[in-house]
Amino acid sequence: MADLTTSYLGLQLENPVIISSSRLTDQLKGLQKSAAAGAGAVVLKSIFEEQIEYDSRSMIKGMDDFSSHADAYDFLANSSKDYYIDRYLDLVEKAKAALGIPVIASVNCVSQGAWLDYADRFQEVGADALEINMFIVPSQTAISGANIEQQYIDLLRKILAKVSIPVAVKLGYHFSGMANFMKQLDELGVRGLVLFNRYYRPDIDIEKIAMKAGDIVSVEQEASLSLQWTALLSGQLGCDICANTGIHTGDAVIKHLLAGASAVEICSAIMKFGYGTITDMKKTLSDWMSRKGFDTLDDFRGLLSKSNTDSPEVWERTQYIKAVTGIS
Repeated sequence: MADLTTSYLGLQLENPVIISSSRLTDQLKGLQKSAAAGAGAVVLKSIFEEQIEYDSRSMIKGMDDFSSHADAYDFLANSSKDYYIDRYLDLVEKAKAALGIPVIASVNCVSQGAWLDYADRFQEVGADALEINMFIVPSQTAISGANIEQQYIDLLRKILAKVSIPVAVKLGYHFSGMANFMKQLDELGVRGLVLFNRYYRPDIDIEKIAMKAGDIVSVEQEASLSLQWTALLSGQLGCDICANTGIHTGDAVIKHLLAGASAVEICSAIMKFGYGTITDMKKTLSDWMSRKGFDTLDDFRGLLSKSNTDSPEVWERTQYIKAVTGIS
């Protein structure tokens, strides 16, 4: 029988299928369903830097009587922050006690805010790793790409100095020198890169002439970007690569492992097809390995990465390669 175990962030996973940060992982019940279906690990729904600040302000709103008593006001403000952090930490603790698989905490942040003071508490309650979900929108014409990248570096340096558990970074693809930036993160000490984040996608309702939210569920075609960059960077970095977005089938899992991924994160596939998707992915992977004569994932991981393939240009010349090489 095929061995599906893999190492990700220094953690031993029974298989490479991880449930990503989402509404599927914001409560213990959903986490238990993920584990029961055979997930290799779970990433808890992110706690948002902005949400902590907003909720804190909401709790103390209307307490103007306290504004003239600075100590009392500060106490209430800090206590409200503690409340929301403690609620998240409680979920981490309960998940660790109930699941029997690695539990990865997640923070969605854009700045070096007060949340950094709480970072070490994730490991104190048993989180196996921490996934940092970062996105600084490169929409300001006065701010250069180098400036934005430095903000990422500065923030991650502080996080890494704060915690001893492995840290992964979930990235978007808005970087001009993508490979160079990822190499910098690798050298900084990041243990894993999650490629790529799927952001909120705004749309327009032309009848109401108003903004609306785009589809929150990914489609299979979106996996091509993570597949390409996994293949390009596999073998070039010391940290692990976890593929994300558009991975809906066991075939997609196999492709990303062939490209060099240590694991994959899924969400939309479960939203569409249910938790049985995890079982189906594992079976597809196991059957394929048996058919091809592979005993372990390491037997074929990265086999078609840029570093190992005879046609590395396939992963780079995305505009014209099909016409030039005839690859279909």
